[in-house]
Amino acid sequence: MTTTLSKNKDNIINTPGGVIHVRPYRSSSNAQLKAVLSFTPRVSSLDRTNERSQNDQFRGFFVLFWIGLALLFLRTSVQSWEENRTPLSWNFGRLITGDALVLAVSDLIMVLAMFFCVPFVKGLQYRWYTYGWTGLFIQHTFQTLYLGAAVWWGWHRQWYWVQSGFLVLHALSSMMKMHSYMAHNGMLATVYFQLQEEKRQLDEVIKHVEGGKEKLLTEAAERQAHLEALEGPTPVGTPGPGTPALTARSSFSVPSANSTGYEDPANILKKQLGGFTDMNTTNGGITTAIKEGTPEHSGILGPSAEIRQRVGRKKKNQATDALPQPRPNLPLGTSLEPSHSTLPHEHAPPSPLAWSTNEKVALLARNIDAMQEELISNGGTGLVWPQNVTYRHFLDFMFFPTLVYQLEYPRTKTMRPLVVLEKVVATMGTFSLIYTITEHYIMPMLPKSGDSLLKAFINLALPMMVNYLLIFYIIFECVCTGFAELSYFADREFYQDWWNSTTWDQFSRKWNKPVHTFLLRHVYASTISGFQLSRTSAAFVTFLLSALCHELVMAVVTKKIRPYLFLMQMAQLPMIALGKLPIVKRNKTVGNIVFWLGLMSGFPLLAICYLIY
Repeated sequence: MTTTLSKNKDNIINTPGGVIHVRPYRSSSNAQLKAVLSFTPRVSSLDRTNERSQNDQFRGFFVLFWIGLALLFLRTSVQSWEENRTPLSWNFGRLITGDALVLAVSDLIMVLAMFFCVPFVKGLQYRWYTYGWTGLFIQHTFQTLYLGAAVWWGWHRQWYWVQSGFLVLHALSSMMKMHSYMAHNGMLATVYFQLQEEKRQLDEVIKHVEGGKEKLLTEAAERQAHLEALEGPTPVGTPGPGTPALTARSSFSVPSANSTGYEDPANILKKQLGGFTDMNTTNGGITTAIKEGTPEHSGILGPSAEIRQRVGRKKKNQATDALPQPRPNLPLGTSLEPSHSTLPHEHAPPSPLAWSTNEKVALLARNIDAMQEELISNGGTGLVWPQNVTYRHFLDFMFFPTLVYQLEYPRTKTMRPLVVLEKVVATMGTFSLIYTITEHYIMPMLPKSGDSLLKAFINLALPMMVNYLLIFYIIFECVCTGFAELSYFADREFYQDWWNSTTWDQFSRKWNKPVHTFLLRHVYASTISGFQLSRTSAAFVTFLLSALCHELVMAVVTKKIRPYLFLMQMAQLPMIALGKLPIVKRNKTVGNIVFWLGLMSGFPLLAICYLIY
């Protein structure tokens, strides 16, 4: 296949499947990010209703895992009864239940303090202050005091590591939710008041036009009618005349090119246009946005015969193509918002003044259209800012098992009480296993000064790894899914198959998706757009912040300031670079073995380092 790229301003590419117009999209810097941050109705990998996991040939090992743990629990209980006349020792229980009432009240106060976010955003809505320096100062000051209070209170009460660790972890997750809520609404407030300014400027321009708004509307209607009268079928395989392709999204789909022997033109474009991650493809007047990284990307351009069949039924929308493009530096709002559909909300028709012969009036009208779209949620209800700035809406967000805020999420139609009961029972049963393993296989084996470090490592590696798996199951499969069911939250993919990871970057992306999406949107993407950092620098900043937060938790838990976990976290960066080498990519089994050995080694090493050194 031969592909040519002309050097005109629209960058026309001729392919056997049609003609492709390529140019930067207004939100191109966020296209790939938005593809990653997508909410859609899904179930978790371990859910019983997941058809893919239920049909997996290794599903029996999952059943065997739980049967084996049940037998371990029975064996340990019988042994404890024979030795101590009690099925389970209460040593660990006395430690974790100490000061339980104070912990519960403290956690409730911190949950209630989160409602500060609503009056903060209302202050932006009523323009008591802007989200610039003043709003950011208030937001980050409150978040710092919030987290600092949780750290200080755990230290002041001299809590055991379970209580202090729980409080600081809950404070960190709550702080992330608050940050996302305040940051996203601050961005929408910026769009909202810029919209009011553009409307004011438009009114000012209209005042100085002879004949006023009525004359402008009449001239615009005549121009629109004239352009619509010129519309007609466009020959197949030729670009539209004159005007650049309008940035829009088409709802049609074409069978995958890979299944018909054709090479996907989008793949060719990715090789030739490394800087473009968002492209407009026009085939005889049909304009479609191709986003790198989206599921629809691979098959958006199909066989030329299929395209001809569809193009024949389309007409060139010359009236719409003649509209000016909105100003490129307009503030963004919901275009950054993860959408639970391949298409965002249905766009409203352009303002009648957008066809005005007065260039300034037409541009202002298009700016207003663009910003009005930025304030509408990417979902079915079309919630418009500031309709979401209510205590009820924030309470809903608090119950949603996600750390990334947006105006609207995919929701289920019903809540199944039996599913909630199942998750409660699963949580209690799994916690019983964690208690048993901790009481009988971890606490007696914790190293003391003078003990053999190698023996301690061998004794702790397996029980700590099992506890990690059980804690993961409680948090992401029981607690998150239970809250999702209670709150009608439809996207249950809180993790992916991290157990198959061959590199550490895969693990970091898959094992904790709520935190990963938060870091991706509010740290990685924000540093790129706000501080103009490169992708490499932004990735380093993201890992640095994550490592510092992990080290903070360890400092609270152990009441020591040691950089062991921080250094282990930062060591993932060179390991990620090694994982990208071709020789490592070709040996996925070896990569998975190295990953599991590293994960199993990390927990006992941390325990030994923080307890002895």
